[in-house]
Amino acid sequence: MTEKKPRPDNSDSVSPLIPAARSIAWSAVIAGTLAVLLDGFDSAAMSFLIPTLAHQWGVAPQYFTVPLTLTNIGAVLGFLACGRLSARVGQRTVLIGGTAWFGLATVLTALVLPTQLRILLDVTRFLTGLGLGAVLPAAIGLAVARSGEERRHGVSAGVALGIIAGGAVGGMVGGPLIRTVGATGVFWVAGLLPLVLAAVIAAVLPAVGAERAAATGDADAREEHRRQAEVGRMLERGLRVRTLLLWLFSFAVFIAVYALMYWIPTLLLAFGFTPEQAPKGTAVFGLGGVVGGALMVPVVARTGIRRALVVAPVIGGVGAVAAASAHVPAAVTLLLVAGAGVGVTACQVGQLVAAVAFYPAGTRTTAVAWTSAAGRIGSIVGPAVGGILLGLGLSGQDVLRLAVVPLAVAFVAAVGLAVVSVRDARAGRGHGDAGGAGDAGDAGRTAAAGAVTP
Repeated sequence: MTEKKPRPDNSDSVSPLIPAARSIAWSAVIAGTLAVLLDGFDSAAMSFLIPTLAHQWGVAPQYFTVPLTLTNIGAVLGFLACGRLSARVGQRTVLIGGTAWFGLATVLTALVLPTQLRILLDVTRFLTGLGLGAVLPAAIGLAVARSGEERRHGVSAGVALGIIAGGAVGGMVGGPLIRTVGATGVFWVAGLLPLVLAAVIAAVLPAVGAERAAATGDADAREEHRRQAEVGRMLERGLRVRTLLLWLFSFAVFIAVYALMYWIPTLLLAFGFTPEQAPKGTAVFGLGGVVGGALMVPVVARTGIRRALVVAPVIGGVGAVAAASAHVPAAVTLLLVAGAGVGVTACQVGQLVAAVAFYPAGTRTTAVAWTSAAGRIGSIVGPAVGGILLGLGLSGQDVLRLAVVPLAVAFVAAVGLAVVSVRDARAGRGHGDAGGAGDAGDAGRTAAAGAVTP
């Protein structure tokens, strides 16, 4: 009598679900996107509240540089911990826990804000950053794992776009919220919504694969997940150069993104904008970012991720230089700033799509996490460099032009990634489903297995 073979347990941390299970993919995608959107809203909340808090506390806006920096440091640590945590307890659990964590920490921020003690604000924002860092990699990893392989580029780009959309939503509703509920009320909103969402995800998104293995104490499955999620897998022979180039790309892009995002209102004063008009620069930069992030899905589907990564920093750099150099009406300047936003945000989304495309399924959450961490370090460096340059007396135009430097580094890294991709494709070296480079040899590979169908 033939022994009946057990049905394989498809892990959401190691391999995608079988096609028959695609009906749950949209629930994972929506859950991840909403969590990431609230992540982006929370990150934006502190930024757009700074003028109000500075007025209420009677301090200069620079006084809040430390809590902003500590939020980013916490996010870096959250990113770095996410891969190992996902291997231990599964991406769903990390997504729920990370969302609840940053929600609770933001509620604590609302509670301590009336004390006007910055040390308490520093602590709560650092704790918030830990949760924020865990959410993005877990959300992308879970959504991609529960969707078909041919959808991985579109799914990862769509979920990543949530963080851009969250920041844009914050910019649009921030003013009305402040007028309605005050600065403390904004933190209450930013904290309670993630807590509600975490409870909803726990109730409606079922555990599968790795989640069940973790819940039942399957030691062999946990060990396999842990091995797959080790960052060392990304630095193995054949992947090492690609990994380092992707980290460099992410780091350089985030220097430009955050330097522009934080300093554009100040830079626009040099173009004749009034203090009341200058914040429009942040709004149009963010709007351009939403457009750029959304365009990455069809662009990657048509051209492949490696070509998209080469083009995106060029668009951002051209927009920044044109905005700095052209003597045009204010409306045209804002349009050029939006163009810079299109390019740099396309880079942001593209580096996350690349992290999904370039690595085997079991390594993806760790890949997204470490790539995001490299970028978040750039987000700490960028605003600091921008502030130093302004402090040295450089004009707003000069600082805007210098944003091209990190974008040029990103371009070189992207070209390097493309060269490595083609080389590995020709040599027949593949890694997981990535074909050695995510969509290396796009002409055939992307059409066959990596194309995105929105």
